[in-house]
Amino acid sequence: MRIALIDDNEIDIFVNTKLLETSSITAEISSYLNPLAALDELCSKEIDVIIVDNQMPEISGYGFLEKIIECKQDDLPLMIVLTASVHEELREKYKGLHDQIKLWEKPLNVEALSSLLAEA
Repeated sequence: MRIALIDDNEIDIFVNTKLLETSSITAEISSYLNPLAALDELCSKEIDVIIVDNQMPEISGYGFLEKIIECKQDDLPLMIVLTASVHEELREKYKGLHDQIKLWEKPLNVEALSSLLAEA
């Protein structure tokens, strides 16, 4: 299992990494503070799960996943967007991009992720 964490906030990266490391999920975790650098690497790398922050200065989570969908096409990873507040307008926006994108409130819910991975 290969998981990529993309967030411009070092504390959020640290917290989500620790949550994953102390969970039952066995994974190789890559973290990126710069979403544009992450795009360059992840478009050419095998990845199973992308967890991205919704609001980042260089590119939004929406813009990031839009580019991932373009470069990965039919080989899409599980895509999870973390945000401070989930509301219907935001949910519909992401659903319009791809119906398999999950929108979750921060912090990362590793139990929900574990259940989602077990279903896949």
